[in-house]
Amino acid sequence: MRPKLILGGLVAVAMMAGAASAQEPAPAAAGLQTGPATIAPHWTKNTAFPTAIPEGATYYIVVRGDTLWDVSARFLKNAYLWPQIWNENKYVKDAHWIYPGDPLVLPKVALIAEQAGQAPPTGEPEGLAPEAGPGIPGMVAPGEGEAGAAAAALGPVTEELSLQCAHYVVNQREDESLHVVGGDEGYDKIALADRDIVYLNKGSNAGVKAGDLYSLHHVAYTVKHPVTGRKIGTKIETTGWVKVILVQENTACAVIEQACLDVHAGDYLKPFEKVNVPMVVRRAPEDCCGTESGKVLRHVVDLQDDAAIGGTGQFVTIDAGTEDGVAPGTVFSLYRIMYPSVPTPRSVVGEATVVAVRERTSTAKITYSRKEIMLGDQVQLR
Repeated sequence: MRPKLILGGLVAVAMMAGAASAQEPAPAAAGLQTGPATIAPHWTKNTAFPTAIPEGATYYIVVRGDTLWDVSARFLKNAYLWPQIWNENKYVKDAHWIYPGDPLVLPKVALIAEQAGQAPPTGEPEGLAPEAGPGIPGMVAPGEGEAGAAAAALGPVTEELSLQCAHYVVNQREDESLHVVGGDEGYDKIALADRDIVYLNKGSNAGVKAGDLYSLHHVAYTVKHPVTGRKIGTKIETTGWVKVILVQENTACAVIEQACLDVHAGDYLKPFEKVNVPMVVRRAPEDCCGTESGKVLRHVVDLQDDAAIGGTGQFVTIDAGTEDGVAPGTVFSLYRIMYPSVPTPRSVVGEATVVAVRERTSTAKITYSRKEIMLGDQVQLR
């Protein structure tokens, strides 16, 4: 049985994590419910909300004044787990805004760290915090009390474009049946980029429609554990996304709206999913010779672009995922033992924050590095 990681390092601000704002009366349902269920039509900017809840799923209907912070505190018994609720409800485009009538499916939460839920330490934001101010229900302007001070330090882990283009590792290969045949310039142009026209191998008979948005991907290589040598999964690189502009029965044309890498014939397509960028408070990194707590023994198993070493701003893959209780916003310290045979104290080499999670792996961005980051470096939850 895989050991469960103790979830920690999730920090957020109560009044900045999902403020609900609406002018409609609150629905009657105000507690936890269990599917199956049909969701009533309602006004919301989260227009892609699910119209049905599957059987056995636990859900909550948002009422006036709710925030993701409050819902997490009430039902998960820990307000700092709000990113797990956000990750479970991807139709919510911005964690600052949920609306009366929106259904929130509650995640199954693993073990919680003892320190989770403590007051977040002060620090500078990694990015600009969303602007808050009067007139927005449930939000506090920076400087208005303790919540306002914390809000001023809240910032995104990364910019949206880099996260949308990030690689990931899968256990099982994805559906690669819909793919790019080539570009409209034929063999004269092999590497395709922004605004180029591409041909697809399927059309209306396969459900492709004009206006559909698809992300582009290709299989990179097999990822093996740098310590044990066992197979972790298959690395998938995101090469961009396209919009379908013309459809025939067995083929279609699409325009490349964004190229993350060179696009080639054979790249496969998946329905586009907009990413949610985690919001965190930056804290002072651990000392270079920090004391090991014994909570975690996981590793960096892959680096962005198959690099030999990594540093601040790059993405890494860690061999821990939702099965271990990891969620977007989880912060890991990166370290290595310089002389394992002695052994010497661990040397902290950096810090990484999780931005996307799968069952057994997670993608994290290196937010701080004091040395080069390498395959096999160990990780520990902060």
